[in-house]
Amino acid sequence: MNPDVLEIYDVSFSPQGWCTVVAIVEDSVIVIPQTEYDPAEWGPAMCRGSFCLNEDDVMPATDAGMRRLLSERIDNWEVVDCSDWADDG
Repeated sequence: MNPDVLEIYDVSFSPQGWCTVVAIVEDSVIVIPQTEYDPAEWGPAMCRGSFCLNEDDVMPATDAGMRRLLSERIDNWEVVDCSDWADDG
């Protein structure tokens, strides 16, 4: 089962038909490590994933529909390293 997309930050399309997405995806990183008594707890993280668009694909008109489509189609989410992002505020 693919994790749910919680928030979409960027969507781009290539001329070759690939859709690349940067989004907050649930259960992507361990936030509390496993102990002898308890399993690890997972939390959301900024991730990048992609999928190939088909001729039959229709982009949903709502944000909820787009999040659902991305959750169903992308199964290769990779955590984005945000450690060098500066906080200008």
